[in-house]
Amino acid sequence: MQRLPQPKLGNITALTITTPNLNDSVAFYMQLGFTELMRADWPFPWVQVTDGALLIMLRKDPNPYLALTYYVDNIDELAAGLAKAGITYTQKPGKKDALKRYIFQSPDGLTVSLVGITEGFQQPPGPDMLHMRPEDYNKPEKYTNKACGMYGELAHPVADLPTSIAFWNKLGFNAVSTYTSPYPWAILTDGLAVVGLHQTTHFTKPAITYFAADMALKIAQLKKNGLTGFSNESPGNATLTTPEQQTIFLYQLGAAATAPQMPPQRILETERLWLQEITPEFTDYMFTNCPDNEIMTKLGIANTDELATEKSNWSKGLTTYRLSFRAFLMVEKATGKTIGKLGYHTWYLQHRRAEIGYALSDEAAKRKGYMGEALKPVIAHGFEDMNLNRIEAFVSPQNEASLKLVTRFGFKEEGLIKQHYYKNEVIDDSLCFGLLREEWQVS
Repeated sequence: MQRLPQPKLGNITALTITTPNLNDSVAFYMQLGFTELMRADWPFPWVQVTDGALLIMLRKDPNPYLALTYYVDNIDELAAGLAKAGITYTQKPGKKDALKRYIFQSPDGLTVSLVGITEGFQQPPGPDMLHMRPEDYNKPEKYTNKACGMYGELAHPVADLPTSIAFWNKLGFNAVSTYTSPYPWAILTDGLAVVGLHQTTHFTKPAITYFAADMALKIAQLKKNGLTGFSNESPGNATLTTPEQQTIFLYQLGAAATAPQMPPQRILETERLWLQEITPEFTDYMFTNCPDNEIMTKLGIANTDELATEKSNWSKGLTTYRLSFRAFLMVEKATGKTIGKLGYHTWYLQHRRAEIGYALSDEAAKRKGYMGEALKPVIAHGFEDMNLNRIEAFVSPQNEASLKLVTRFGFKEEGLIKQHYYKNEVIDDSLCFGLLREEWQVS
């Protein structure tokens, strides 16, 4: 990670956004992975929300407004220094103002505000994209915001890039990267806030920008959760208009127009888990386009021997003309980590029956009730969406935890199958359990 400058404007920064309805806006941002921190009515009604990396101050006001805000202790001293550097204020505090605010604008109209208070404000501890290690960009489990990904920049359209860079230099911002394609643009930071200057007409007002390696999946999940306001969509990319009429860009990390895109996945949801379908198209994408370490992380593969087995199964094909499967990755919402998988194999479509299987790959996730939580929607999915009439489970007589699990969900023991299962050089028996649609409907 490159050396970043020390903030000149203060050590706490936020985006100030006005809204006609605070509760509606808070609900919207909570769907985007934010939580409420604090609210008050002085000097006007406001609510602080954060996703752990970005702080947003929602202020009640019917007029749309967005500002890059700093909360400052020595505000008069700072304001005087900026004035000497050539900054012209559009608003200064009056002598009787209880709260001091200095406001100025960039050459292209982005509002910057300095507020003379720090009490009750704290810079979020989580890293944004600039403060993350590049090797973690493709690891969604490392993202602070699990719903949107990595906060990248406040994207700002500008008329002349060199002029804008010179202005931001006065504020203590340095260019950490500059580009000429597809138009002149640069990423600047003061070590705290990140501003992207884009000499383009592709967009006309500042936009909050997020990036994720799995953005296509995240967009699909946001829609499934009922979020609206999407436009300008392409695979893995979308523009989102907020209730305050601000703009959020959601971008697939490193996705060129001709690059292979991660295919969409069916997602089931529980209180603590996302259950992401492992389709043949998804498996093809992973083994064709992703490095081994990413495959292991995404699929919850524990070691290279297991990886070799998965690659062999993939190369041989996982579906035949009369058998199919439907499996799901178990992804922990709190961490984004894949902790196991479950689903159906030996699925006879003609006979409307399939065998259910499940396993946790993360030792730390065991004995926390995750598998029971995941099985409930997967069983319902089998009967309701896969049109199964019978679900079978084969369990070792020694596996007490699994025996209790299938019994809890209404599976009936139907007999012992001798020398049915081969694992770790041992041939084991299986107890056969069955659950019929009519029994499930009754329960």
